[in-house]
Amino acid sequence: MTNADRSSVEIKVLLKNLDPTKPSIKHKDRLRRLNKFRNYVTSKPSPEFYDDDYSLLLLGSESPTATEDEDLSNMTLYGLMRAAGCPSTDHKDALKRSARSAISLLRYLCLEFDGGSILGELNGFASAMCALNVPQLRTVRLDIHIGKGDNESGNRGGSKDDACHLLSLILARHTDTDYETPKPIKIQDILPAPGSQAEFRNWLGQNASADVRRAVEENLAAAGG
Repeated sequence: MTNADRSSVEIKVLLKNLDPTKPSIKHKDRLRRLNKFRNYVTSKPSPEFYDDDYSLLLLGSESPTATEDEDLSNMTLYGLMRAAGCPSTDHKDALKRSARSAISLLRYLCLEFDGGSILGELNGFASAMCALNVPQLRTVRLDIHIGKGDNESGNRGGSKDDACHLLSLILARHTDTDYETPKPIKIQDILPAPGSQAEFRNWLGQNASADVRRAVEENLAAAGG
């Protein structure tokens, strides 16, 4: 088994164990799998991935990789983005506790794995995420992470810092589906609530570099938002 083959297996095992509709998969099971995959991707040397596996990890069964593969189409694979935005079943406008760990992993993969960053050459995960359409991007529920993360909602509010880093990436580098043609999007497409928009802009001013702030603001101006 090659390095990339093992990565494909690890992705499938992870996504099979993130499905919140399966009664047999508990909170601790999702956390265990998320932590195990994080340990895998942080190992040295860094694991390799097939190009098709980037979107598979992000979208699961909704990815082109899964829908076009007969074996994968018969599996229920719960994408990491949906896991990061998975709503709580018992708390209104809140997330499952495991969503915090999921978005933390998502940020690592897009912005730290293999030297990833917002500016410069994007890694495979960041490129795949920035080429998604708005409905797909909204599955992460960045609005809840940013609007309620790290406050009175506790873990069920998600992680504001991770969400703001990812939103900075999306607003600065969003592309068409060809992964190359810039396609700026409006902030309200991802954060409908003015309060969440203000929270993000405040975070951006305090935490992002001048170059990142410039890239975000130029793209927002180009998108008309």
